[in-house]
Amino acid sequence: LAAVDVRFRTGMVEVFRGASTHKLDDKARLIVPKRLLDRLPAVDTNFVLTASQDRCLLLLPKSAFDAKAGEFDIDPLGGDADRCSRLRRFLGHAEDVKPDKTGRILIPEVLRGFMGIGKDREVIVVGTGNAIELWAPERWNRARDDGAGSLSDGTTVESAAG
Repeated sequence: LAAVDVRFRTGMVEVFRGASTHKLDDKARLIVPKRLLDRLPAVDTNFVLTASQDRCLLLLPKSAFDAKAGEFDIDPLGGDADRCSRLRRFLGHAEDVKPDKTGRILIPEVLRGFMGIGKDREVIVVGTGNAIELWAPERWNRARDDGAGSLSDGTTVESAAG
């Protein structure tokens, strides 16, 4: 994955892009690519790993996670069931992670189960703007194929590329 600085909202944020395949080690740690870590400010090498609505995991710089969490109305007793479900998934599964000296982060068992990682321990790492998605290969292939050919606004990938 590569990261580049761009202006977004009120400050500088990393835009993560690209996809690659990795394997968890025997202790369920994933190596975050060094080229990605090197692009982040030293003060922002703390991440939050959480569950997404797409049954993958989101790895966000802590500052990006905090900004997104601030958008929630964090009252679990108020609001509709759908909002409470999103709140429960995003905040309830959130784990602080910090890469060790070799750039590895631990993927907790509950999150490995959530993402459906197989016995081969293979993980697809996908940059999606200000987050990094971690996918089980089967789910990634299905999600990629389901969304192939169009963007959220209905524009085709081919026409957006020029």
